[in-house]
Amino acid sequence: MHISRNLLVFLVICAAIFSAGCTQNLPSQVPVLPVTGSVPVADPAQLALTQSDVPQGFTLVESRAKTSADVSKLALELGWQDGYVVRFTRPAQGGRGENEIVQGIAIYPEHTIPDVIALAEQQGRSDSDLTYTDLPVRGLGDNARAFSGKASAQILIKPADANPVFAGMNKDNVNEVSKNELAEIIFSKGNTFEVFRMTGSSPDTALLVDLAQKAYAKIP
Repeated sequence: MHISRNLLVFLVICAAIFSAGCTQNLPSQVPVLPVTGSVPVADPAQLALTQSDVPQGFTLVESRAKTSADVSKLALELGWQDGYVVRFTRPAQGGRGENEIVQGIAIYPEHTIPDVIALAEQQGRSDSDLTYTDLPVRGLGDNARAFSGKASAQILIKPADANPVFAGMNKDNVNEVSKNELAEIIFSKGNTFEVFRMTGSSPDTALLVDLAQKAYAKIP
């Protein structure tokens, strides 16, 4: 079949124009990046209670960041990353001693927090002079633990000499020890772990629960 030279040139030009038009209308290829999730890490200092969070009569006496030198070797092995501590005190009723509230905040890998909670509870119940009772708590997550420790007497008689051979041999070899009672609440959310502890004569467990709930609401 014979095709004239002019017709051939015309067809070549049309093909070039069509090709250029298709190229311009094609959407540019945008690479799809994988979406990676990350767990937000809270700043412990931002989670600490302040003077305005506690009732009148309590005074803020300590508020500071913790370093690795402040924690135990076991805590470091469990992945301790960061921490903060806050302490409030007020004179006890009757003018004997004082009541103290301590808030401890720490950041751990989330998978080690159950072990951290178990360790904290064991340490919190370690005083053999106290009788411990579980306390009900709500609104603090599934891992919350709470208990109180009551002393059999406010003044306990203790041997002054640690050597059992000599201790208790006479009345001059003993000490009268004033014994504080305690209430403690342990909870976590994500990778944030907290302990609230109140010591003194007859700790106010309802107040401690209220403060713990305030602190829990601060955790993102």
